[in-house]
Amino acid sequence: MKVVPLVQGSAEWLLWRQRGITATDAAILLDRSQYKTYWRLWAEKSGYATEVDLSLNPLVRAGKRNEAKARAAYEAKVGELILPACVESSRIPLLRASLDGLKSNNEPVEIKCPSDKVWLDVQANGRQSRDYKLYVCQVQHQLLVTEARVGWLIFWHSEYGMLEFEIQRNDVLLRQLVQKASVLMKQVFSGQEPAKDPKRDLYFPTDDGRANDWIEQAQSYKGLQTEIDELKAKLAAKEEKQRTHLESLKAMMGEYFHAEYAGVMVTRYKSKGRVSNKQLLADLAKRGVPVDEDRFRGQPSTRYKVTVGSTLAPRNIVDRSVLAPLDAIS
Repeated sequence: MKVVPLVQGSAEWLLWRQRGITATDAAILLDRSQYKTYWRLWAEKSGYATEVDLSLNPLVRAGKRNEAKARAAYEAKVGELILPACVESSRIPLLRASLDGLKSNNEPVEIKCPSDKVWLDVQANGRQSRDYKLYVCQVQHQLLVTEARVGWLIFWHSEYGMLEFEIQRNDVLLRQLVQKASVLMKQVFSGQEPAKDPKRDLYFPTDDGRANDWIEQAQSYKGLQTEIDELKAKLAAKEEKQRTHLESLKAMMGEYFHAEYAGVMVTRYKSKGRVSNKQLLADLAKRGVPVDEDRFRGQPSTRYKVTVGSTLAPRNIVDRSVLAPLDAIS
């Protein structure tokens, strides 16, 4: 293990992370991450895309804010200083880790300061919880880099306390990790783009023909959307004005349920309140009547949500071959 003198969060540290495989990459390589795909990891390592900025995410900010407190609590528990460090593998320097803490015997410590929801899940389900399974990959990678046999995964909460998991080195898993890391870095250095996951990765046209077709359709759609929004605003204003006339007619009707004059008929009627399915199911559950909701569920349908924005480039994509066709748009 080689200690690298870097300040976590600095520009040099970010570049160092990009040029190697870090502990946070491990779960992605092992296909255990719900946050990032293999293609996205390749794109960020190769400079095809930039990482999504999570600095304003409330959960991320809370985690960073509490990390020092969590480290101090763990130091008090084990009776020694746990210093953060940036390290590289002596055997495979491309394997790197930014450690939350390193014990005097070189055992790595990974500290998590989770939300209430995550804490309760880890507390209830332990090693079967979703976040344990995600972050244990991170600790295994740290064991590979530090060459330690044991690592520690710590969940700390300001109100509920600390959960400590001892992680034994899994050499079978680490061989898989090394193999997958090797494949990824070869793809990064050669510029060989891996396949995307259609359900999770972003589609955008990558050849001039399709890009120009998309631009033409998108520009027409945006223009029509502008017209539609203007018409909707005019319609809303007309409807609001119309409501004032209806209120006057209702006032003149008084207690009558039916009115008709000058080509306008007004009918008052009552409708039943909507049944709260949530409350109904809760009531049946209290009575010991199990209900399988899926038995009464209709067939799923495919829908599309369209968002029109002013930014032309796909978010966080910086590859010039992708962005070049957009230069022609005024």
